Amino acid sequence: MKNYNVIVIGSGPAGMMAAIRSSLNNKVLLIEKNDKLGKKLSITGGGRCNLLNLKNVDEFIKEIAVNAKSFYSVLKQISPKDLYDYFVSIGVMLKEEDNNRIFPVSNKSITIIEALNKQLKLSNVDINLNEIVIDIKIEENNKVVITNKGRYICQKLIIATGGCSYPQTGSTGDGYKFAKLLNHDITDLYPAETFLITKEKLPLAGLTLDNVTVMLDQKKVEGSMLFTHNGVSGPVIFRISEEVYKKINKEKQAELVVDLLPDYSYEKLINSLNNYNSKKEIASFVRQYLPKRLSDYLVLSLNINTKIAEMSKINKQKIIESIKQFRIKIKKTGNIETSIVTGGGVNLKDINMKTMESKLNKGVYFVGELLDIHGHTGGYNITIALATGYVAGEASNN
Repeated sequence: MKNYNVIVIGSGPAGMMAAIRSSLNNKVLLIEKNDKLGKKLSITGGGRCNLLNLKNVDEFIKEIAVNAKSFYSVLKQISPKDLYDYFVSIGVMLKEEDNNRIFPVSNKSITIIEALNKQLKLSNVDINLNEIVIDIKIEENNKVVITNKGRYICQKLIIATGGCSYPQTGSTGDGYKFAKLLNHDITDLYPAETFLITKEKLPLAGLTLDNVTVMLDQKKVEGSMLFTHNGVSGPVIFRISEEVYKKINKEKQAELVVDLLPDYSYEKLINSLNNYNSKKEIASFVRQYLPKRLSDYLVLSLNINTKIAEMSKINKQKIIESIKQFRIKIKKTGNIETSIVTGGGVNLKDINMKTMESKLNKGVYFVGELLDIHGHTGGYNITIALATGYVAGEASNN
């Protein structure tokens, strides 16, 4: 039975960062069930790896969908800018794109994985691949980690096994099982940042709208939207999907109200319509503002594709309302396995957010997506993973 100061389970961004920082004063073992490090990280951002979001702390916190206040104490220790500087210091060339999103200049996730792997090796961290943790036991001040290949003893244990999203990458919910073994409460798990399936199949698959405003009750978000073969997707949909999931869970239905032209007021569009060539058909007017396929769908669904001169005031209002309040009935959300992020997780009431240490088991730390905390898409969740891993790693040195 091998003895280590610290064992880290899971080699996502949280686990790798935790292992690197833990190694400053400790002999560290990193256990990974896959045959390579950072498997889920390799597919993020379409393989480009949206590593961070460089918003300042106060702005960053606004993008945390759940338990933002609790995460503030983590960001006070290691900010997005600090993490950016860390990666630059280890030789990673980074670039900033729209909305403060940070990517490697190479546009390849492997750049980040290789840089962290290099630091693990420089830090003399032992790395065991293709090894599955089966059980964890607490014996006095030691933790016993039992795998399919052996038993290990450590004084401190960092659990970084991820959520349930994309299980093919190894995120199969193992950490929740370990947390329960250690008497931790797991809040309800649900798909966060996911696509939506519409009640009716819309003949608009493949169509992207760069800027729309989507509302669900009092929740309002703005961004780009994509129509799919069975529903809607894209950044603006991901941002509101959590509220949609909760509403469907509670009321069995949800309806989105989409402003297809947020830059144009209702009055401006009505005036424009009234001043448009009255000899032309209404579809011609709508195509000025929206893609042809969407324009024709709107007009057809209202069954008023006549010449503007023949339109009543009410029908003109209906056309503009269909643009400013395009309604989409939602049947269900994507499932948790295909969602970008797992909502829910280890309840933060039993976690010291200044160290990521369990309040129930001294020397046990939980980090990354395993926790009941997540942000929107745009680099926030990998930042959360790296930051919590960093804080836990630093704390394990004390």
